[in-house]
Amino acid sequence: MKSELQRRVVTGGVGATLVLTLLIFGNWFVVLFLITGLSLGLVDEFSNMTLALRDQREKKYCLLAVTWLAALFDVLVPQSEYVIVVFCFLAFFAYFLITAKRHQGADLTQHFQELALSQFALIYLILIPFYFRKIYDLQHGVEWILVFLLINWVGDTGAYFSGLRFGKKKLYPEISPKKTQEGAWGGLLSGAVVVLLFKFLFFQSLSVGVALVLSVVVGATAQMGDLCESFLKRSYHLKDSGSLLPGHGGLLDRFDGVVFSLPVMYAGIRIFT
Repeated sequence: MKSELQRRVVTGGVGATLVLTLLIFGNWFVVLFLITGLSLGLVDEFSNMTLALRDQREKKYCLLAVTWLAALFDVLVPQSEYVIVVFCFLAFFAYFLITAKRHQGADLTQHFQELALSQFALIYLILIPFYFRKIYDLQHGVEWILVFLLINWVGDTGAYFSGLRFGKKKLYPEISPKKTQEGAWGGLLSGAVVVLLFKFLFFQSLSVGVALVLSVVVGATAQMGDLCESFLKRSYHLKDSGSLLPGHGGLLDRFDGVVFSLPVMYAGIRIFT
């Protein structure tokens, strides 16, 4: 247990330091590079988890190619998310139709199900991560991203240790047996405290009310994202989405709440500011 916790702390500390350094001292290209790399890693893990037919590798490469296409569109045609969704939806459907002749019987049914999974990944793991860029492009974009990451990372850490120390009532045992209600409340409280501290030290233009609302809403959405990823893993009888991050599992295990709450953070900023 102690060794696992040590790996978790070291991996989280090194990763957070690297990401924050690149965000603070980088530019839009660095942010785009980070987003694209994250999305590629998420798609790779998702493909390994969900695609099972003999052309699994080919389908994964198609999803990875679409990720690069989304990055290219983000540079050449900003604010083109709707166009990307429609274009890729049609392209995926055409590709799966052309390759359907390889699959007969039950395989054809699974082939169509993998089409639906690919469309799901298009929204979940390719388009939503690019909300990082949308937040970055806002006024005070770097500060907003820092606030957002603090809500997620500190909230996740607070939930972990609160659950270890005080956890008694299960939050959703059918999906995630280890998560507790006490841990969830501890995560929301930890996120709120740190965001308020960040507000008073570095982001004084942010009102206390907005800071608290964003912290609670985004923190709760991030916890929902964590449960949704647990739902995905449990559906495929997996403990972790991958093994890239010691103590955490895969990228999807570490960034599940971040991805899920990105659009909520962006909407909150637009509404309250």
